Amino acid sequence: MPTLTHEELKSVIAAGQGTAVSIFLPTHRAGPEIQQDPIRLKNLVKEAERQLLAEGSRAADARELLAPVTDLLDDASFWRHQRDGLAIFRSSDLFRVYRLPISVREFVAVSDRFYVKPLLPLLINDARFYVLALSQKAVRLLECSREEVHEVELPDVPQGVQEGLPIGPAPESQRYTLPVGGPQGGRLHGHGVGIDDADVTNLTQYFHRIDDGLKNILNQADVPLILACVEYLAPIFKEGASYRHILEPIIPGNPDGLTNEDLQQKAWLIAEPYFRQAQATAKAQYYEGIAKGRAGNQLADVLTAAHQGRIATLFVPLGVRRWGRFHFDSLTLEQHENEETGDDELLDLAAMQTVMHGGTVYGVKPEELPDTHSVAAIYRF
Repeated sequence: MPTLTHEELKSVIAAGQGTAVSIFLPTHRAGPEIQQDPIRLKNLVKEAERQLLAEGSRAADARELLAPVTDLLDDASFWRHQRDGLAIFRSSDLFRVYRLPISVREFVAVSDRFYVKPLLPLLINDARFYVLALSQKAVRLLECSREEVHEVELPDVPQGVQEGLPIGPAPESQRYTLPVGGPQGGRLHGHGVGIDDADVTNLTQYFHRIDDGLKNILNQADVPLILACVEYLAPIFKEGASYRHILEPIIPGNPDGLTNEDLQQKAWLIAEPYFRQAQATAKAQYYEGIAKGRAGNQLADVLTAAHQGRIATLFVPLGVRRWGRFHFDSLTLEQHENEETGDDELLDLAAMQTVMHGGTVYGVKPEELPDTHSVAAIYRF
């Protein structure tokens, strides 16, 4: 089962062409409630079939499209390994299932694209961070959110100093200079450990090999990275690191004895204040943008800007729905009080377009929006 990442979401959105079915339901990790989860999904499948028929699908075609979802109903092993929620996406070209660390409301949508807004709390840029666990024996890279942790494969990264040492002397550019005013006698100390100049040179070469192996993986410069290592290793690694978005605080100590979950939880204590500050800064930029005409809160204008790739940051309220149709050819908006056949959920549409064009989306509680409107956007231009 794939991990739900920002890039994974973009692939789902891109695949949602033609008839697209989105299903969300709360699930349970344990207890008698788990017996009710397949029943809930069965009812949602029936609702999806009803909506497909209302959209003009033949009964046989609707059942065929939903067959992979229906097969889950009797899969006992599938239901034994649930989390707090489930997201299912199905079209003629795609079938994806994601176990979620958050609970979601029961919901079915049949449209010409997938409905993704319930996933925004997991996928907004400000909720993602990396943890790089470094020791002289091993390296781990974790991609994390507040609730999730996923270990990234490192095929080109050496595991241990000996594996990471090249043949021959290190180039001058890969020699670490002991800090001015540092330990006397050419020795660097940390946590009671002293290492001489030769050891520092070996570590520097090892870290350069790690850095080279990470370049194709750490290709999103706006995602913060937190180091987990003994304290004396951090300045040596940072000195030559090409990835510049490394947060100053670290998780101190040898990480080899910590699980991925341990590291994620410790890192969140560092990441959360950073993210809160980033969102506060975005709100301040919104207020400044409104005053200078570089921000907007009218849904028609925001949808137009999202479609054109002009939104840098978007705030959307979670749990709020606005129904209607946005006509991309004429850039006009038609809103409805209640959902009608063929409608889009317009806030979801704005969020999806923003994500597809590389913007940042904050899914917030309605009372946390920058103002009293149903949407708020900061424009790139």
